[in-house]
Amino acid sequence: MRLFLYGYNYTPELTGIGRYTGEMATWLAARGHKVTVLTGMPYYPEWRVHPAYKGKGWMREWRDGVEVLRSPLHVPSKVTGKGRIMLELSFAVSCLYWWPHIFSRRWDAVLVICPPSLTIFLPLLLARQQGINLILHFQDFQLDVARKLGILPHGLSVSMLDRLDRFFLDQANMNTAISEGMLARLRDKGIPAHRLKLLPNWADLETIRPGSDNNDLRKELGFNSEVIVLYAGSMGEKQGLEVILESARLTERRTDIRYIIAGEGGTKARLMASAKNQSLENVLFLPLQPEERFPQFLAVGDIHLVVQKAEASDLLMPSKLTNILAAGRPFVTTALPGTELAKVAEESQAGLLVPPEDSGALAQAIIKLADGRGLRQKMGKKARQYAENHLSRDVILSRFEDALLNLAKY
Repeated sequence: MRLFLYGYNYTPELTGIGRYTGEMATWLAARGHKVTVLTGMPYYPEWRVHPAYKGKGWMREWRDGVEVLRSPLHVPSKVTGKGRIMLELSFAVSCLYWWPHIFSRRWDAVLVICPPSLTIFLPLLLARQQGINLILHFQDFQLDVARKLGILPHGLSVSMLDRLDRFFLDQANMNTAISEGMLARLRDKGIPAHRLKLLPNWADLETIRPGSDNNDLRKELGFNSEVIVLYAGSMGEKQGLEVILESARLTERRTDIRYIIAGEGGTKARLMASAKNQSLENVLFLPLQPEERFPQFLAVGDIHLVVQKAEASDLLMPSKLTNILAAGRPFVTTALPGTELAKVAEESQAGLLVPPEDSGALAQAIIKLADGRGLRQKMGKKARQYAENHLSRDVILSRFEDALLNLAKY
């Protein structure tokens, strides 16, 4: 098939949507499909254009058999609702450069990675003009999350955005999402079941494997026999990472428990300042870790954290969870009962569920696992087993490929 992918996050971004879109495109290209991606300059999760792309304009490159068309975009210096909208709009306008080239070629399907979800007029027009299928793949319900967290710009018409969102959903031939909870949200929006399909994020089962918690990297970081509580991922408003600092304060007398918060994002500076003001000596902040040592870094964590605010706990499925499961590590997640995070914690038997934004409950769960080495080991084995049974990249993407091929028949 000749596949056109549209979305502003793409490899070499190491985490989040860009990573999965890159792996999907590469996998499809390896299967013999001709894949072209229209994307922006890599900026996530640092919210700064990566040095190798800084100052560059429109450019074409080939990555692992995939044609990548890049457009410059506005990356806000401060991550706000307005800033995110400006990023998305700037991407849509900048991409106009490529559209004459895109429209001059023949495609078999258009796949939009959402977000963006509000600026896809031209992908829709392309699909309608050529009589081909439009697929919307939801990695995040950005509009719903922004509304629940109250980060939409003041005066912006939420009802107008909702109508626009629903219009695009109605136009798609197939809507996919990364969790059952997100599919349920799409059904609530009125999308019939026959146009919905689960496309979960997968685990890198080959690169990320269970490793020794007593590795060289742990020693390099200055740790010995302490129990390491690790949060590795994006630092944004929807995570509500302040609860980790509160938990660290509640357990600061436990000299055997140490916290690592690693990654980048809009709230990192604020979190670091808060930890300093509270004199939290049991918390270490680290930057996003290089890809080559990420598997070893995951093994440093004896207990992993998957943290979300209550308002966002079923509007997205954190990509970090697949890495944790592949690494064979137990986790504590802050989510409401009945959400997808709660479901994975229960089904995998690898996670403890605590109420969102409840630092006391989080601290108690951490202490329970810190005091139970045998429990941690048992949960870790369950984590890897769950990943192998449910999160194989080849199995997940083969099902998606079949869905694309079947859709093309109609």
